[in-house]
Amino acid sequence: MSLHRFFVNKISEGRAEITGSDYNHAKNVLRLKEGGEVIVFNNEHGEFMASVAAIDQKNNIMTVITGDKIKEREGKKSIITACISLIKKENFEFTLEKLTETGVDVIVPVTAKRSVVKIKDEAKKEKRWETIIYSAVKQSGRMTTPVLQPALSGVDGINPCEGGANFFIFEKADGVYLIDEAVKLKPGDNASFIIGPEGGFEESEADIITGKGFKPVSIGDTILRAETASIAAATVLSQALRRSKWKNL
Repeated sequence: MSLHRFFVNKISEGRAEITGSDYNHAKNVLRLKEGGEVIVFNNEHGEFMASVAAIDQKNNIMTVITGDKIKEREGKKSIITACISLIKKENFEFTLEKLTETGVDVIVPVTAKRSVVKIKDEAKKEKRWETIIYSAVKQSGRMTTPVLQPALSGVDGINPCEGGANFFIFEKADGVYLIDEAVKLKPGDNASFIIGPEGGFEESEADIITGKGFKPVSIGDTILRAETASIAAATVLSQALRRSKWKNL
């Protein structure tokens, strides 16, 4: 059985504290007791095995003692940004989870003209999205949490990333494929991509996107659902930009 992972703000002198909603999950859902084993992590210090040393029920703090280091902290890496149009609730939340698992660093929700879903309570919606993202971080073994930017109303506010390449996943990009462009990138480059809603972008939106410097590319000869296209694009870019790190080149 795999151990549960918890993000901690600080690991100092072999100790760390699990607080907030993680404390509630550890104490009341997992029912961890003193001596119970967990994994704690953050990108400043790395990832460690840990055991519960004390449970402060008054202040909702679970103190753990760290043991063996599992992973070192992540160094500087390429930043992958995903600009994803709002789609149906379940599919969008599935996309957030999978983009986190595949290594996307920044997620920008976009309300396109053909988006069938509109944001009514933005604060409540973003809180739920952040919860989904954090759960995926803990499950996937990541040490960093993707930045969820405020949702954009329309494509006008989308900005291309600096120091890399920007791709427009577009069904009309005949003969230009993301994989061919991605392998030209060097480790350390940044990259971003934008995906339309279920019905795709309107022509006026596509013109704005290309005008901002996003290169139209295809990810295959078949018509993919929006969530599938997002996951495929994220996977291609993550593989292309981080292969040298994985291969220790």
